[in-house]
Amino acid sequence: MPSGIPKSLVKSMRFDEDEWAFLERRRKAMRLRSVTGLVRMCLRVAFGIPTKEEFRALQFKEHLAQLIGMANNLNQMTKAANAGKFRLNKRTEDQIEAMKVEIRELRQLFVDYSDAARARSFTRALEIERLAEIQRAHRVSPNAKSDG
Repeated sequence: MPSGIPKSLVKSMRFDEDEWAFLERRRKAMRLRSVTGLVRMCLRVAFGIPTKEEFRALQFKEHLAQLIGMANNLNQMTKAANAGKFRLNKRTEDQIEAMKVEIRELRQLFVDYSDAARARSFTRALEIERLAEIQRAHRVSPNAKSDG
């Protein structure tokens, strides 16, 4: 079991001698510390469960796309302002305020992911993402505010 990751649930499995010998050979060939690690790896592959690193990479790509979109919007506003064509109105103020809120939330999300990475906790990373989804679902867009 990797150090620093407490496991509280213990389940036993039964193998015949040939199965156990096969698992031991595979474990040694793969240079794993235990058959338990081999079983975990097999479960991940069989059910398509991403590793912690794969999970974080997928989530970071999604959040990075959000940040890139906001950066593009801010660049367009900056170009318009530098050209003297930018007028600050309620709509643009709301857009900027919404981006500031989203940037703060994404920043906190990256900090939380970083903490989860240090703790190497897949469960914590899933929990962080679930909470972020709830926050995004509850966030009211500036357009919805003005329409309501």
